[in-house]
Amino acid sequence: MVKKRVKRFILSLGMSLAVVCLAAGCSKLKKQPETESESETETESETESETETEPETETKTDIAYTSQDKSIRITLPDSTWKVTQDADEMRVFSSGSAAMISIVHAPNESQPKNLSVAETKEALTESLAKQYPNANAFEVIDFQAAQAGTLRTYEYVVKYNATSMWAYSIMYGIFGDKEAYVIQGTVTDDNQALLNTVRKSVESFTVLRNSVFSAVQGGKIVQTQSESTQSESQKSADAELKNLTDYGTSASLYARDNVNIRSTPSTESSANIIGSLMPGDQVTVVGETPQWFKVNIQGNIGYISKAFLVNQKPNTSTESPSATDNSHGTVSDSTKVSAEMNSKIDYGSSTTLYTTTDVNVRAQPGTDGGMIDVLGSGQSLQVIGETDNWYVVSINGSTGYVSKSYVSSTPVSSSGNNGSGNGSTGNGGNGDSGNGGSSSTNVGTISGTVTGTSLNGITIAGDDGNTYVINTTDASVSTTDGLYEGLYVSADVDYSKTASNGELYATGVTGH
Repeated sequence: MVKKRVKRFILSLGMSLAVVCLAAGCSKLKKQPETESESETETESETESETETEPETETKTDIAYTSQDKSIRITLPDSTWKVTQDADEMRVFSSGSAAMISIVHAPNESQPKNLSVAETKEALTESLAKQYPNANAFEVIDFQAAQAGTLRTYEYVVKYNATSMWAYSIMYGIFGDKEAYVIQGTVTDDNQALLNTVRKSVESFTVLRNSVFSAVQGGKIVQTQSESTQSESQKSADAELKNLTDYGTSASLYARDNVNIRSTPSTESSANIIGSLMPGDQVTVVGETPQWFKVNIQGNIGYISKAFLVNQKPNTSTESPSATDNSHGTVSDSTKVSAEMNSKIDYGSSTTLYTTTDVNVRAQPGTDGGMIDVLGSGQSLQVIGETDNWYVVSINGSTGYVSKSYVSSTPVSSSGNNGSGNGSTGNGGNGDSGNGGSSSTNVGTISGTVTGTSLNGITIAGDDGNTYVINTTDASVSTTDGLYEGLYVSADVDYSKTASNGELYATGVTGH
């Protein structure tokens, strides 16, 4: 079957088509058979003439149709075809009761899992056999599959022998990495000419204004695999490099496993691999993007996925750190401060925000920066700028930094229980907040590195120096490969739902 997210056979599409058919009157789909008397009145010459002229039923007048949102185009056989539905998720075309074409679109990576086609003829046959136990009930006439880069296409034709509301079904699936289209054509009667016409129309399907899907034309992938792969690799690398932060200094990290060094921050192609590291190998890190560390290898710049670099040299006798290993792909505090300062933005004016709990004001955007003040919960702040994770504030004529995790655009209730023994007032000021048992109804953001995962949540080593246990059961999670140790995340938490044990509840988690 296709990639994990597109594994199941397209039963949901079949159900959708069934609903459409019922709405159109499925009982009328099958033409009434000729009566015996009508059949008897036909002469042999008439029968031969009809057979000879049958190809004429294949319409030669093609009608190009472009969707209302200008996203797709398909060539319909002739003007008898009508559009019965034109919405992004489902488009339906029909020619009376003789034939039908439907187009289902999964526009993002969360939806293609509901669309799938068979990857092999054997898998298709097995799936059909579960629906039709009679071995003579169906016949797979044709099956084709192709792949180039991130694109995969599957096309097959099935003939049904009096077991379905139609005689033929053409299935055509186009799958990208995060988007998919499935086109199905159906023919009611055993009419080979009409089948060929509908199949030609199905294969004419074209996605417009989309560089990835433009490689598919006329039912074939016309762009070479290297071209397609390079295009996707370049797009991925460009997106990462737009958020590149150069530290201005360097830090030493270690490979936690075998890992490739790449010339660009992308795994879409193997052509950018310029070297590799073994477990325990040391590397000099000089910058980072959301998913990659920028490294200097003997004067040459490369990129290594953050998931494979850790602070401490791992025990090379094991393949990877254990679930309790607290080594993570993070850099030193001083390097973090440099990275934060490189991302600093001055507003040019000030805006008023509010603390959500007791919080430290520091001289630098990092937990190793000296404290210049301590603010209480609900206190107003004059914010004059920001870095990636800290607000720049003006305090009595001095400039300081406050973690974004404890700042809100609205004032909080002063009745909240501020501090749970692990914040600035509970352990000598090692942390920047004591909101572990806060009853604030405001939502804040906590950023840091995942140090542990469980079925219901994650543990984060916060940028403010505190450790947080965050429940992600009801949170929307936006990461490339889920939640894992070493991933840098920003979690939006609802302090009003804080559990008595200090566990916070996230409404959303974004991986970087």
